[in-house]
Amino acid sequence: MKFIATDSVVEIKSLRSFFQNTDQDNLDFMGEDVHIVFWSYDFRTRELALTEGLEQLYGYKPNELSNFDILTILFRQESKNIEGNFHLSKEKKVPFELKYTAYKKDGSAVWVMTKGTPVLDEEGQIRRYNGVTQDITAKVLQEAELAEATAQYRTLVEKSAQGVYISQDGKYHYVNSQMTEMTGYTQEELLGMNYDQLLDEESIKLVLKRVGAFLSGKDNGSQEITLLKKDGSKITVELRSSVITYKNKPALMGTLLDVTEKKNALEMVNQLAYYDTLTGLPNRNLFYRKINEKLNEARETETKLALLFVDLDQFKIVNDTFGHHAGDELIKETAMEMEELMSTSGFVARYGGDEFVAIVEYEKTQEIERLVQEIITKVPLALSSDIKVVPTIGISLFPEHGKDVESLLRNADIAMYHSKQSENRRQNYSFYNHSISAEILKVNKITNDMQKAMNLNQFHLVYQPKVRLGSSEIEGVEALIRWEHPEYGNISPLDFIPLAEKSGHINQIGDWVLETAIYDMKKVNLPLVLNVNISGRQLLQDSFVEKIELLLKRTGFPAEYLNLEITESVALYDIDKIIEKLKRIKKLGIKISLDDFGTGYSSLSYLTKLPIDCLKVDRSFVNQLETDDSKKAIIKAIIEVAHNLNMEVVAEGVETKKQAELLSSYRCDKGQGYYFSKPLIYKELLNYIDVHD
Repeated sequence: MKFIATDSVVEIKSLRSFFQNTDQDNLDFMGEDVHIVFWSYDFRTRELALTEGLEQLYGYKPNELSNFDILTILFRQESKNIEGNFHLSKEKKVPFELKYTAYKKDGSAVWVMTKGTPVLDEEGQIRRYNGVTQDITAKVLQEAELAEATAQYRTLVEKSAQGVYISQDGKYHYVNSQMTEMTGYTQEELLGMNYDQLLDEESIKLVLKRVGAFLSGKDNGSQEITLLKKDGSKITVELRSSVITYKNKPALMGTLLDVTEKKNALEMVNQLAYYDTLTGLPNRNLFYRKINEKLNEARETETKLALLFVDLDQFKIVNDTFGHHAGDELIKETAMEMEELMSTSGFVARYGGDEFVAIVEYEKTQEIERLVQEIITKVPLALSSDIKVVPTIGISLFPEHGKDVESLLRNADIAMYHSKQSENRRQNYSFYNHSISAEILKVNKITNDMQKAMNLNQFHLVYQPKVRLGSSEIEGVEALIRWEHPEYGNISPLDFIPLAEKSGHINQIGDWVLETAIYDMKKVNLPLVLNVNISGRQLLQDSFVEKIELLLKRTGFPAEYLNLEITESVALYDIDKIIEKLKRIKKLGIKISLDDFGTGYSSLSYLTKLPIDCLKVDRSFVNQLETDDSKKAIIKAIIEVAHNLNMEVVAEGVETKKQAELLSSYRCDKGQGYYFSKPLIYKELLNYIDVHD
């Protein structure tokens, strides 16, 4: 049976006439859309009456639908569903409402809603259906777009890299999947949980303050808070939130972005920018910032400040001897001790290399002196190095020695350098004063002029004879370097040799001295022993022994007539390496002397380890030999020990006949000094040899 078959389709022009003709007085079902067709179907006459608008809705004119199956024409594949719903309505004699897709005459589809109400006759049978059909395409499309947008938004929220939540009355009412992943809790555990269970104390305060700001109409932007995860660990998140209406009540919707890695990266960048990677101390950059802050405070409060510039003596020797790993360990140990010593009194930083800087508040300079003496005393005790490393400290005071960072640093550095050059090395620190600036400038110029001196042949050698005590017979000479500086005149080796060692020029200068002296003495052609001073740095050169061996072969100079003099300062280096080098030199037939014995670096125990042929007693003992009984006793003891070890003894600085006689009576083997001869240039040496031969 067909759903609706019509014998005629009648269009009624007047809406009032339509309702009158179809017995309708209830218009509540009228829609708001203007694309509406009111209709009435009479089962007895099989007539379908409708208002104007059919053509606008479906594209068909009324006469085109007569005698056709309307379901087949308009509804196509949906006709069976519609027929089923209609039969259900007809069977139960109840109104129906259908939403379906209809097809216009041109083949295009429209969404349509049709409502129908049965009208019963006196016997309770359905006489007609009155209804309305409305084009709801725009509404359906709008709902579809809204549903799609909602789905997209939900997907966006659920798939977001940020945790998203909605909270009401302090509890979570919605959380996305990222929120569960971020916290380690399940969605079921989070829903209904109090928000403060996920926050530390400081973050709770921030969030409460944030809520208060929202209530007063202020926007807090974003804030970093700490989130407590289920496993007890913490992460840093960036919180953004706003007030919304959720289920007809005010609520907070927020997002949480995990910025832990970002924060850690920023902290790492900050660490690298402002802290020394080796020691963990503040570096130069942070020191500049801190000292500027201190200076600004000091200007306002008239506080006194002291800047300490600390350098480690002999650090380069540790690096050269034991390697950079040992040097790094020494720097770390120094930093730990310095930080502990300065923990209550000031701020310390690593300035670079083996240099540290500190800023200290004080009232009296005696406080600074006590502090630097403590540093000088305690730092060496904290070091594991076998080589004695001692801090040297320069001090500049604010505001006396400078009112800005650059001036204070420069003057503290000058004071430190002055302390290094000072003859009073027992103190190891100096306060800056204006008189030492000119001295430091001179030292810097001398250092800078060394290479030029080599290139321009400003260095020359002099030779001081060594004689057999008792007979005054010449047995050898010591080659001594002199520098005739164009501006400062004759510069003592005591002044420029330490500078050459520090600047690294000593190897080049030492090689020149050795080669020049060998060539000079080769021309003398007499069995005189040539004595040449060798620094510890020269000795530690990898190719030093090979270099000497090659020089002897090239010149033909007899190895047995070469005596290399080392100082007690070699005890500051790797003693095992030094001994190994000296033994290789001895195998060549060269003799070894220990110069300046008794000046403090070595002990008698070294005499049994070092392959030494001769001891040279320092001039400080000989100078007071005639008047100081203790010096006599020391020299006698040195001579006796040396002879027991099969070593010869040479006394330096012999200036009087009495000294020579006393030394001879103590069985000292040789003497050297102005009593026998001053240092002589090469031509003068030849004359001296002729006279005394």
